[in-house]
Amino acid sequence: MSVFSRCSSAMKLAIQFIALFPFCLSAQSAEEQQVTQRITWTNTIPSDLLSVRSVVLFQNSFTKAELDQTQKYFQQTGIDAVCYLNIAYVLAGADTQKAFANYFSVRNIKYLIFVQKTEKEFTYAFATYAGNKNLIDKTSTGWKQSNSSLEELLRTVYRLSVSNLKKQNFLINDLPEMDIPMAYFTGRINQNFSVEAKSFKTAVPKMASEKDNAELEAFLKQYYPFKFELVDPQTEEADLGAKGFRTILRMVHTRGKIAREILGYDPTQTGRSLATTYFVDGVPQIKTILSEEPIYKFYMKSIEYGNIFLGNKWDADLTWQDALRNYILAYRADAKIN
Repeated sequence: MSVFSRCSSAMKLAIQFIALFPFCLSAQSAEEQQVTQRITWTNTIPSDLLSVRSVVLFQNSFTKAELDQTQKYFQQTGIDAVCYLNIAYVLAGADTQKAFANYFSVRNIKYLIFVQKTEKEFTYAFATYAGNKNLIDKTSTGWKQSNSSLEELLRTVYRLSVSNLKKQNFLINDLPEMDIPMAYFTGRINQNFSVEAKSFKTAVPKMASEKDNAELEAFLKQYYPFKFELVDPQTEEADLGAKGFRTILRMVHTRGKIAREILGYDPTQTGRSLATTYFVDGVPQIKTILSEEPIYKFYMKSIEYGNIFLGNKWDADLTWQDALRNYILAYRADAKIN
């Protein structure tokens, strides 16, 4: 069976179980692992931790009480965590990551604090912000502490900080600042398809593995009716534009309800389940996916103007292969291409 065929019912049930019980998951998403694995770890607490600004990136499993407790200790310690951000938003896709990177740079952030939680322990990792859209790069160093008790972990961070560092941060919020307005896109959000893609070559960023890239290219050659080229994901959009590309294929990978919020869908239309359009033998069908499940959603973006084109239906799916298939087949149907 093709990798682009529908998921088996057993797999769907397994994924639904994971979504309903996220605390059973390992601490990190694939995206978070890709970022944090670039950190060079040290045994030494950062020397300027109590004199610069930081941002906390937390996982969905954290409770408000745990974040409040964290901020209480950070305030006493002198760690100026200027805001707390759900990492599912930050690492949802290339566009969201770039938007948050710009925000971090404007606010003069020095450290990203990855707060992680599994069934067995808490881990707080302090890493130097790279100052660019990658967030962390090969120059980033990090220091981390783990403990089965959050209270003990925070006490350890406090004790090591006050005994080794000079506190220079004094004006620190009592509670974590979490409601940060964020503009993810510079252009308009459109629930239709790009016209430019029909006449100009589309840039398609490569994925992390050669296997995925082979699948991606094979599928696009078979089903995408217009010109495209796989490109280095690190290439700046302006440089792609200079090479003649007008559009770029983008995606988000996060929980369904977060994806809809990022992409500007009407929040009143986001319920416990989301209706996804997919195709069987060229005929559109509808299925439902829980809004808490992690999904992939593709869209096209105008390189020159920043406008994004989501398609005319919600077509997110559980795998990137199915999500891409849904989006491209919907594009073909809209363009009346058999």
